[in-house]
Amino acid sequence: MPSVNTKRIEESATTALKAALLRCPILESYIDSNDKTPSWDGTVFVYKSEKTKKDNLAGRVPIQIKGTEKVIVSDTAAFSCSVADLRNYYKDGGCVFFLISVDLSSGNSRIFYKTLLVIDLDKIIKGAGNQKTITIHLNRFPTEANEISSIFMQFTDNVHKQMGFIGKDIPTFESLEANGAEITSLTFTASGIGLTWDEVPKFLSTHDFYLYAKVKGLDVDVPIDKVTEAIVSKPVDGEVRVKERCFFPAYRVVYENGKRHIRIGKGISISIREEDNRITVHTDRPDTLSDFIIEAEFFLEMVEQGELTLNGVTFPLNGASLSDLQERKRALEYWKDVKKMLDYLGVTEELRLNDLSENDVKNLKNFTGAVLYNRKIGFPNMEQNQFYGAFKIANLVIWIWANRQSDGMYSIDSFFKLHQIALFTEDDVDLKNPIQTSQFVLFDKKGLIHISNMDYERVYLDISQTPPSLEYCAKVNFLVLDMIGAYDEQTKHDVRLLDLAEKICDWLRSIEAMIDPEILLLNKLQITKRRRTLSMSEIVDLAKLTESKYPPATRCGAYMLMDADKEAQKCFDELPPIAQEEFLKYPICHFGKLTMKEDKLNG
Repeated sequence: MPSVNTKRIEESATTALKAALLRCPILESYIDSNDKTPSWDGTVFVYKSEKTKKDNLAGRVPIQIKGTEKVIVSDTAAFSCSVADLRNYYKDGGCVFFLISVDLSSGNSRIFYKTLLVIDLDKIIKGAGNQKTITIHLNRFPTEANEISSIFMQFTDNVHKQMGFIGKDIPTFESLEANGAEITSLTFTASGIGLTWDEVPKFLSTHDFYLYAKVKGLDVDVPIDKVTEAIVSKPVDGEVRVKERCFFPAYRVVYENGKRHIRIGKGISISIREEDNRITVHTDRPDTLSDFIIEAEFFLEMVEQGELTLNGVTFPLNGASLSDLQERKRALEYWKDVKKMLDYLGVTEELRLNDLSENDVKNLKNFTGAVLYNRKIGFPNMEQNQFYGAFKIANLVIWIWANRQSDGMYSIDSFFKLHQIALFTEDDVDLKNPIQTSQFVLFDKKGLIHISNMDYERVYLDISQTPPSLEYCAKVNFLVLDMIGAYDEQTKHDVRLLDLAEKICDWLRSIEAMIDPEILLLNKLQITKRRRTLSMSEIVDLAKLTESKYPPATRCGAYMLMDADKEAQKCFDELPPIAQEEFLKYPICHFGKLTMKEDKLNG
């Protein structure tokens, strides 16, 4: 039997909750402080409106009440809950759990609550393992009627969506994708009583809600997770201006923990004090150089002009000033120069400022001086009159061409500006018979994997407009193979590289008798196979290359593209060890697995 004091606590806790619920016209509570029902203390019925009739019933919410004499002064509380009770709530679809701190002498109380639906209980029970109790964390129960009603309406809106997953694993977004499920949309329900549409973003940023996935082929919403402390962003198609200049065509209104602020670009945040329209501006350096330049220009102009216009509404910046204004201006001009330098070198990839090392900063300064102001650069241990190659700066890989000057220093230019080079055969020991060639045959697979200033059109035009020769076409064919191999090794495949390889391959095929047509066909079709399944006519063309009159390497490649691994291995076995080692380097091996026999591996 409970003690007299325990009974008083329970009755006081129940009375306090009943009083709170009586403020809500759409709720009817049936609670008994002496209820002996296992795990539950009562029920709250939720109606669609103030008409509390059976045909207007939205749902019922089981509740559990725990009273305590412990004084809780914070807005959160913790309670050690029986796992057996939690399992009972889980089997029933959930409940709203209350912990009520009561002061018997004064009659004051503080109510805390936690909504426990299937998603919540599934996580808590799994986290408990073999424990008999587990601590749950509760929030302060609101006092405003609509807020209280929203808690129970949210329960009724979600309980039927989660009931079908009792006893089943709650999937995650990642696990659904891993299992091949096609997610068509993500949905949630915001249960707010008396909300206007404009108030919804603020409401979502201060209330938890449940996320559901729409999966193709299923007619039920699949519960994914509970979202807490959501940051809600609402795009606004309104110009951001300073005087007559428009810096941004749009901005975002962001709600975080119920507080509204404006996000402009990537790194500018503005808080607006509603009572007097005064604003506070906070800036973070954005990650990319282009974003940094436009946002720095905007910020400095805003400070100098002393105002900001958002969607036609002008906000004055009374007394706005910067002690380091001139220093910021000088820094901005320097970074504009860096952008001009990168543009001149043909860099199309964004420079990521957060990736810059101290050495990168030094190299940027040297490159900017050399490109824009004709300053020379020294390259230690370099004495060649000309050299070329990839230069890494932060996330960028920039191909340059350097020319040695009379003072031993170098001027630099883009590798993609046309430079004259020549090809010589091994027999031409005196270098008297240069063969015209394109500088772009200097590329190799490693260098092609990542190029930040790649000019695909320039590469193709120069290669295709160079007079063909047997030696030159052989070099170009190997370049095509390197492009295909580089594409395979890219972390993020750049289809433009595959497009370039295909265009060059087509050009080679149009120049008759320079390269064996069978080789060019294999190259063309291995590019095609990287894009799609080969057609029947293409398979027929490959089958013709498996005839005995063709060399084993050609037959092997054809079989690999037809996914005939055993036949490909037989042809591969016909090759001598050195030829096998070379063949395994070709990108066509991407489509099969060939192995050298042990006796050949041992020579």
